[in-house]
Amino acid sequence: MFLTILAGVSVFVIGQFVLKLVLEPIVSFKESLGALSAFCLRHTARITNCAATPDDRKEMHLVISMILVKKQGVPFYPAVARLLWLPSEQDLIESCRTLNYISTEMVKEMSTHKGAIAGSREISEGLKEVSDKLGVRVDFSPS
Repeated sequence: MFLTILAGVSVFVIGQFVLKLVLEPIVSFKESLGALSAFCLRHTARITNCAATPDDRKEMHLVISMILVKKQGVPFYPAVARLLWLPSEQDLIESCRTLNYISTEMVKEMSTHKGAIAGSREISEGLKEVSDKLGVRVDFSPS
């Protein structure tokens, strides 16, 4: 009887270990990617037309930083990423750099193009690149 109880407790502890240390961080990371998608879809016109506000820029920086923070919470990220088809660490860093650039370009006053067509084109290309690398929808164009 003692061995049955010990086995039951062991299974419970191991299950909680896997749940808390592996599965929950992965779900949280995926939610942060979803937050990026939601932000970009919600503000598509402002982002691509260089009509975003400084507050939008701050919100995008918050989303970018949360993606990187949540990625740090996933143990053995490179191996888990390959196993679960998550973005590679390199793609994640490059995408965050691109998003950081977009966050500056989307605010007309801060943009190097001052809202010109070239800036909108760069933003659209950057969003497409981020979408491809992270596997998230960031605009309403067909897949």
